[in-house]
Amino acid sequence: MLIKEVLPKVQTHGRVFYDEERKAFFCNWSCSGFSVLIKGKSLKVKVEAWADQIPGMPGMPTPPPDWPCIGAVVGDDLVYRHECKELPEDGEWLTLWESDTEVEKVIRVIKISENSRGKLGILEVEADGEILEYKPEKRPTIEIVGDSITCGFGNEAPDNAFEFKTVEENGWEAYGARAARELGYEFSVISESGISAAKPEHPMFPMHAMEDIYGLRDELCDKKFNKEPVQWNFKEHKNDIVVINLGTNDANPIRFYREFGEIEGMEQWFKARYKEFIKQVRACNGPDTYICCTLGPMDQYLYYIIREAVSELVAETGDVRLITFQYVSINVMTEGYGAAGHPSLKTHARMGKELAAYIRKYIGEL
Repeated sequence: MLIKEVLPKVQTHGRVFYDEERKAFFCNWSCSGFSVLIKGKSLKVKVEAWADQIPGMPGMPTPPPDWPCIGAVVGDDLVYRHECKELPEDGEWLTLWESDTEVEKVIRVIKISENSRGKLGILEVEADGEILEYKPEKRPTIEIVGDSITCGFGNEAPDNAFEFKTVEENGWEAYGARAARELGYEFSVISESGISAAKPEHPMFPMHAMEDIYGLRDELCDKKFNKEPVQWNFKEHKNDIVVINLGTNDANPIRFYREFGEIEGMEQWFKARYKEFIKQVRACNGPDTYICCTLGPMDQYLYYIIREAVSELVAETGDVRLITFQYVSINVMTEGYGAAGHPSLKTHARMGKELAAYIRKYIGEL
């Protein structure tokens, strides 16, 4: 069946959309996709993929292009993963799940790599049996907003090398997805490697800022295909909690600025822009959503500035649903590193438990 015919029967996850021109259902953000209920022995999807070319760091060679990775989840287990690399022009069929006997099964089809490293379109869905209408019970929804840490950047890489392949990045095992599963929440992830919360006062090099794209559906995909960006419909996709883990990349232009006498002013610049970004998140989500401003576990230089920003906003607006949280730093001795000094799977597992425990303590049951 064409994906357009299947969509009314499934539950979608994250900021996904159907593109009429390409007849494709795009799920580009980490862990975005859909859950489908089938009665049968197998599930196949036909996919199309587009590579992204990440520019190299200054003074370093350009890395090879990145291709998206698709995954299939049954229960909480990732039972299938595949790098969608150099596919035929009309797409490729992939068998995501199989059984020896006919059973009813919910299969969650997701992109497990990040948005900036390849785009993924689902063209068709086929079951050896019947695709049933799936209407799960409504659960609280948490949105995780962040940078490479939130993507799960290189969390399965074998060493601390700068370069890694998308097959070594597992968004399903990143801390946000793990925390959501522990809490029993529905979740979505909006994250991009290298992104900052706000544009720096003195940029080291061009940087994407979340303040510019948070309100949009998928600016990265729209830009790739030369389309005007589309606003995301927050009213139709209500978030009960928004967790923001940004500030790691904002620290670099301040930390490495040569005029040390201007650093305090740059910190205040960040604080002012961060406050405006939080106001934007509040405006998008409405007054009832909890906004949890976090930082860690890599570079926590700006955490005290973030705490000041949130404290000032609470005092200025009376918004008591703004809270802060700091992750414990990476323990290299017991957790090791993923790629380029990023959190490993062990660190992500610990962070997921930290975040879930904090939400239970300070927000409670929703």
